[in-house]
Amino acid sequence: MIDAVQILLIIVITILTTVMTIIGIEVFKVLKELRQSLTKINNMLEDLKKVGHMISEPVEEASTFLAGLKRGIKAFKSISELFKNGAE
Repeated sequence: MIDAVQILLIIVITILTTVMTIIGIEVFKVLKELRQSLTKINNMLEDLKKVGHMISEPVEEASTFLAGLKRGIKAFKSISELFKNGAE
């Protein structure tokens, strides 16, 4: 009926099928974990972007303020020189 080679072949095919199924399940688990990790990294990068914007905005405003202050001082000096020249 069934000789030893056929029995051995059935056993090997069964074992290989089981191993390949387990490997497939583990690959899906790893891919799922990788997806979760990438989602967390993406969220962290978005938070970093928000923090960077929160830091850069006040610095930019301070720079604009200082530039305006510099122009104001320059205008004040020009006006005061005008009055000095007019007084002489």
